[in-house]
Amino acid sequence: MNVLITLTSAGTDTGPFNLYSNVDNYTTAFETDISKGILVAGYTSTIVPPGTSAIRVKSIGICTNYVDITLTVPSTTTTTTTRAATTTTTTTAVGSPTTTTTTTAPVGPTTTTTTTPYVGPATTTTTTTIAATTTTTTTTVFVSCEQWQNDTLEEATITYTPCGSGTPVSGYALADTSSVCAVYGSITVTAGGPLTLVGACSAPEPATTTTTTTIPATTTTTTTIPATTTTTTTIPATTTTTTTALVYYSFPITTGYGDSASACGDSSTNMSIYGSSPSFLSNATFYNDYTLLSPFDGSNFYYSNTSNNEYVQISSIGSQTAGGSC
Repeated sequence: MNVLITLTSAGTDTGPFNLYSNVDNYTTAFETDISKGILVAGYTSTIVPPGTSAIRVKSIGICTNYVDITLTVPSTTTTTTTRAATTTTTTTAVGSPTTTTTTTAPVGPTTTTTTTPYVGPATTTTTTTIAATTTTTTTTVFVSCEQWQNDTLEEATITYTPCGSGTPVSGYALADTSSVCAVYGSITVTAGGPLTLVGACSAPEPATTTTTTTIPATTTTTTTIPATTTTTTTIPATTTTTTTALVYYSFPITTGYGDSASACGDSSTNMSIYGSSPSFLSNATFYNDYTLLSPFDGSNFYYSNTSNNEYVQISSIGSQTAGGSC
């Protein structure tokens, strides 16, 4: 998992720091000896254990305090306040920076009072109350996956977590020329090998699902002598919060060349570029970083993906103008 960690403040005697995951109850650090300056500036860890929902940042110097940080993703938060019993539905596109559209009614509860001349005999009081309902929000966050292949002439024994499963598999026998799709960073070869990294592979579709139910009105009707009928209806404000996730993919590439043959002949990685699709050739536009906001200036050169032997030609505004297999 790729996670951006930022300390908003840190004491004078704190640092350096170790990072722990709640997956093993903060037992073993997955990154060590990270300086305070790096964490305050914003540090991206690419080896966060799959399934992590909280990270402990612990000082290991003079000060040994720690702070537990609950993971969030780059998001857009929209707050809607309605004055009547209203359901707001938000549809979010995934795979690129997201847009949330919300229709907002005027803010604040409304009270209406009507007084009419008395008609009828004795005093009658009727009160009807409807209990509040529950709001439930379910969020699924994307986990990146990669394909590994056994290109040797003998069987290899591996331990890995299948993409889409989340449950580790031990002692799996991977035949020669066969491959598996594993959660990023989960594969270990215990016998045979080595394996070849083919590239990104299919993963569960990231999605954010928000289900909101509103609080029904409470109505009180009172009839009294002297001769007035007062009806008061009050609708409490309803708040809907929608959070959407930004998904990105990193690709290692060579330096730029004037033709595809030269690019394919180079196997050394010069830099990484980013896209919104896990398939290298399916990206219409490439970017400089994971925010997918700054297009990569490819100057119409050809670049080879050193992880899967594919190439693309990229324009000065990041657009893919040609591509294929080497």
